[in-house]
Amino acid sequence: MKAKLRLLMVEDSDADAELMARNLAKAGLQVDIHRVDTERDFVQALQKIEPDVILSDFSLPQFDGLRALDIAVLHAPETPFIFVSGTIGEERAIDALRRGATDYVLKTNLPRLGAAVERALREVSLKAARAVRAAAPRSRGPTAAPDANLSDAQQHQFRDSTLAQPDGIAR
Repeated sequence: MKAKLRLLMVEDSDADAELMARNLAKAGLQVDIHRVDTERDFVQALQKIEPDVILSDFSLPQFDGLRALDIAVLHAPETPFIFVSGTIGEERAIDALRRGATDYVLKTNLPRLGAAVERALREVSLKAARAVRAAAPRSRGPTAAPDANLSDAQQHQFRDSTLAQPDGIAR
């Protein structure tokens, strides 16, 4: 059985939060939702629950979605951030994506929310896998640099034998 996703929701409307939860459930996602509507609560939740994904309204009475995005980029840069809003326009959406948002879903199109969350999580997983591969030592081929464990004389011999070959391959 899959573990529940830790979802941090920045939303001031009970009705909208319930609709989002229902649409995520319909998509087959099991989520543990922690909902906030102030900056202070958002920062505390980022530290406390370490969310797998963040959903945020764009406009709130006490807090701003772009401010939430800026905080998330600073404190949880690898966590997908998806705007779910009825008030975000095309220009604001593009600006939000440039600033680090993963996606946005209009509240008039909530059936798309589950797919947006799944895609965002896949992207994070692929990015992490690429980072692991990039950090892994590469296999050493015949033209690999001399090993740091070789003596100075052995390294010079390696370099000289490489340079002496027309194709640059040490033999």
